[in-house]
Amino acid sequence: MNKINIISSNRMFAEDIAEQLNRYLGNEYAEIGEPEKETELVFIDEDENKVKEIAEKYADLPIALFSSEAESSQYADIVIKKPVKLNDFLSAVKNKTLLPKIRRKECLNFKEYSLYPIKKEIISATTGNKFKLTEKEVAILKYLYQNASQISEKEDLLENVWGYSADATTHTVETHIYRLRQKVEQDGGSQLIITENNGYRLNI
Repeated sequence: MNKINIISSNRMFAEDIAEQLNRYLGNEYAEIGEPEKETELVFIDEDENKVKEIAEKYADLPIALFSSEAESSQYADIVIKKPVKLNDFLSAVKNKTLLPKIRRKECLNFKEYSLYPIKKEIISATTGNKFKLTEKEVAILKYLYQNASQISEKEDLLENVWGYSADATTHTVETHIYRLRQKVEQDGGSQLIITENNGYRLNI
């Protein structure tokens, strides 16, 4: 096993976790601080913004989030509920069963496209082009993908992507989808989103 890094604003908590890991694993594996080249796994305590930062910077680095409230995380690969069940936690780290896979490597495939939500990228297998997406563009595609069997009305997207933000209207939805299509369909890419009956569906 390579290095484990622990990031926490609570120094006492970080030191305790590092001490328990090193005692159980029998070596100086766990350190407090930012990931380094040898880091194999990083634990982040109660900071989703930090999780996002590390996830986007280190695409292949597994991330676990300690949280007393969150049941899931958009960016971490796993959430470990606090208070931590120490024996189960240490055993899972040692046996490498804590993270069976790196969720951030997963992608959504439709038509010729592969969407990597966490990396905010979409790749066309036809043209080979890779496009960076905004968070809203990713959210639109994820929502349409999850509801691919039906037409998603503009009001549905407003509610689920924008959350009825005061400055968002159906025109906002139309503009975002138009720009998303213009971006991804350039240079011979297939149609990404189909407009139909005052709504949209993904071109599956």
